[in-house]
Amino acid sequence: MDIFSFISLRPLLELGEHNIFYIFWFFFKYGGWVLILWITWNELIKEVWLNWRQDKYAATVKWVHLAIDVPRDNEQSPKAVEQIFNQIWGYKSGANLWEKWWKGMFLQSISLEIVSIEGYVQYIIRAPKIFKDLVESAVYAQYPEADITEIEDYAEEFTPDNFREKGYKMWGTQFELVNSEYYPIRTYPLFEHAISQKIVDPLSAMIEMMSNLRKGEMLWYQIIIRATDDTWKEDSDKLAKSLIGIEEKKSLSFFDQMMEKVYITFGFMFPGFKPANGKDSEFPSNVLHMSKGDLETVHAIEVKSSKTGFKTKMRMIYMGKTGVFSKPRGVSPFVGALRQYAANNLNGFKPAKKMTTKSDYLRAEQRTYKKQRKILKQYKSRSIYAGTKSDGYLLNVEELASLYHFPSIEVSTTSVRTADSKKAPAPMSIPIPEELEDNIEPEKETKDENTKRESIKVGPPTNLPM
Repeated sequence: MDIFSFISLRPLLELGEHNIFYIFWFFFKYGGWVLILWITWNELIKEVWLNWRQDKYAATVKWVHLAIDVPRDNEQSPKAVEQIFNQIWGYKSGANLWEKWWKGMFLQSISLEIVSIEGYVQYIIRAPKIFKDLVESAVYAQYPEADITEIEDYAEEFTPDNFREKGYKMWGTQFELVNSEYYPIRTYPLFEHAISQKIVDPLSAMIEMMSNLRKGEMLWYQIIIRATDDTWKEDSDKLAKSLIGIEEKKSLSFFDQMMEKVYITFGFMFPGFKPANGKDSEFPSNVLHMSKGDLETVHAIEVKSSKTGFKTKMRMIYMGKTGVFSKPRGVSPFVGALRQYAANNLNGFKPAKKMTTKSDYLRAEQRTYKKQRKILKQYKSRSIYAGTKSDGYLLNVEELASLYHFPSIEVSTTSVRTADSKKAPAPMSIPIPEELEDNIEPEKETKDENTKRESIKVGPPTNLPM
């Protein structure tokens, strides 16, 4: 069969005379193998290969758990933590083809955690060890007097198989957004008191309930974040425009573009003619007819897209010994504290039904135990991909700072671990004891020779640790 007979489509017309195996072989022989290879690579081989290499890379990643304590008289607002997240976002860097497809490198996530062990509350950040210096420098830049200590993983002793053997009951969930991820939650500027001009800390209620846990109780709260690029802002802008009635301008064909130019030039001669993208109204949107609440919603969406974003996932686990475990004390107040961030025209959080450790009716106990094992495993892994919505949802730095920030001086609870004292530099003027004065060379005489020096300025010691 020559190329000309193939181009003449004669073989295609004769395919109906053969069986299905001949037809398959015909298409495979004349280029169909390329399509089959491409589909196989994209749908099967590529994913399997990439997952294999990424699993090998993930096994080599070392993690650190940093306990962060700030002074009790801290007066910083959540704005300072917002700047911390802006600086942490800088760890995002793209891998080249060799690093991605052979080494399996991918962007790791960071876990922001608040833990209460029998009422003792501790702030913790879990990060890859290679980013330890980045996290510490970001925190010290805003809180120079903070204490940062590397600790062991507090969740290490519990596994999906032994928490019952240790005598604990458990309730856990993953939180999801009630609206599209482009709608923001209530953030800390909206908690500012109208008269005092001070921010009423939305996190204080959560910290207070965590500090009231009893002996044998614990509550773990984590926010997994992974830096993302700014491509999501385009979809956010489209949503804002659609709410005010501005349609996205579609690309016109060559013919429509020519007709549009004709209309612009000679449209006055044809009043009944209108090009493909012509509009009957001179008003570009519905802004004049929108309510105040709708306008505030559009403004909030635009404000959210103006700041740096992270892919996010939130989980919470409450455990208590048999006889101490109490959902009204350890679960209800926590979920209620998250309700502060909700707004009817914006967004909020709710427990994901599939990831909440509650089951009814048929085999309820067995299904609940299965969910408990799953949520505990996902919490310990700090995985942003596990659970519902595998890639997480978008929160910007202002939203994250509202959900996770260090307690200020207004938070009265004493159960939060804080830095014991402020760090101060060594004084530059040190009085000299009398018994050492004989070993010190006298200063040069001043104009008044009768004036005696009462103290001498001494520099800091030369053996200070770096």
